[in-house]
Amino acid sequence: MKVLLVSLFTLAVSSAGICADSKIDELVSSIAERQIKAGRVVGVSIGIARGDEIVHLKGYGTADLENDVAATEKGVYRIGSITKMFTAAAILLLVEEEKLNLDDPLSKFIPDYPEPVGDEVTVLHLLQHTSGIFSFTDIPNRRLQMRMDVKHEEVVERFKDKPVHFEPGEKFRYCNSGYFLLGMIIEKVSGQKYGAFLEERIFQPLDLKSTYLDRNLRVIPHRVRGYAKWGENTVNANYTSMTQPFSAGAMASTAGDLIHWQRALVNGDLLKPESYEQMTTAGERNDGKSIPYGLGCFVNPGDDNKPKQIWHGGGIPGFISELVYFPESDLTIVILTNSMQAQANKMSREIASGILELEAD
Repeated sequence: MKVLLVSLFTLAVSSAGICADSKIDELVSSIAERQIKAGRVVGVSIGIARGDEIVHLKGYGTADLENDVAATEKGVYRIGSITKMFTAAAILLLVEEEKLNLDDPLSKFIPDYPEPVGDEVTVLHLLQHTSGIFSFTDIPNRRLQMRMDVKHEEVVERFKDKPVHFEPGEKFRYCNSGYFLLGMIIEKVSGQKYGAFLEERIFQPLDLKSTYLDRNLRVIPHRVRGYAKWGENTVNANYTSMTQPFSAGAMASTAGDLIHWQRALVNGDLLKPESYEQMTTAGERNDGKSIPYGLGCFVNPGDDNKPKQIWHGGGIPGFISELVYFPESDLTIVILTNSMQAQANKMSREIASGILELEAD
């Protein structure tokens, strides 16, 4: 059944031109061109799917200014923290295989992590950003550090002895250190490098042919160059070693592959239904109050004025991205930009509102 579902999705991708809706094309083009004209975006690739059917997949603007390369649907962008969805799914695969439990303490996998944090913080705390651990991306003046290739232990040294913000489970505080540690746990439990695990267990089975754990030296077809602003001038983004974000943000992908990824999660092609349910259910603090995060994704429960949303954004030097899924309408929107000033979140919400208005007419 899983092979059949992947085949059907591949057919939908290859038939994107047939499935396209001219009104949606017009809507998306106007939103993308407005961002480009305002100088917030150099290039952007946008993918939209209704269920397993892609209704829009197109690039706008420029993927590489120096070489005058237009942005297309094939563009491979760094996706920053959308990586966390893949890290969480990898952990859940290992949970399904009974190789670890969500209530296992951090010290089980990293025995020398300082006490009492190592014994009190669990895998679930790391997944839900409720560990209280200091995030290494909050270190002041870290720009020069981010250029260096580092070992995992060198990054952990930056935050492991810093005071925690709160006791585990007491609050929600977004923490890149937690997802860095989860990558190390995946390597410890699986006996594989994080990138090799993703390739073997996720990328290949789901036929994600343009999705990578990025490395600066890697030659990637259709790689998009990242940009930022220096005053009024557009400049190349600061160099960042991909050993730094690691399992918290080092992946690269295309709009089409990320739609495929989201559909695979929804259709049960990777995880068991109960695992996906857990992934997309808002967690709770120790006092029972809800937090806006599940396992590897934000969860907006919705209300009378706003539909439920499962989403994650990503920001890394040169790139801003967004993947959002509206389960009630089975609508997936992916926004990938190569510009630090891009408003990917705003674009995705404008597109969603526009599509729902078109369908209501």
